[in-house]
Amino acid sequence: MSEPMFTLCGQVANVFVQPGGTSKKTGEVFDPRDKVQILGHVPVQGGGSKLDLVTLNVEDANTFKQYQGKNIRVPVGVFALGKTVGYFIPQGAKPAPLTPSA
Repeated sequence: MSEPMFTLCGQVANVFVQPGGTSKKTGEVFDPRDKVQILGHVPVQGGGSKLDLVTLNVEDANTFKQYQGKNIRVPVGVFALGKTVGYFIPQGAKPAPLTPSA
């Protein structure tokens, strides 16, 4: 099996570096982190869909900059934080252009 079970599809809305700093709550120092924001359609129970913006950590922001404003597909892992679902891009995973369906 070469295809991932979960993928995220959408438009690369923004690619940026979150500056490093010190947590005001814990005093812990954290490094800068590369991020990508992907805008996509999420199905809703009654039919149709809503737009949602997902922000993900990435290994290298430059990998995603070439797709700014374009639709991509990228493998993701999924985890739960209480009632909230979180996503991550597995190490080494790369985005692929999403070709429009006919």
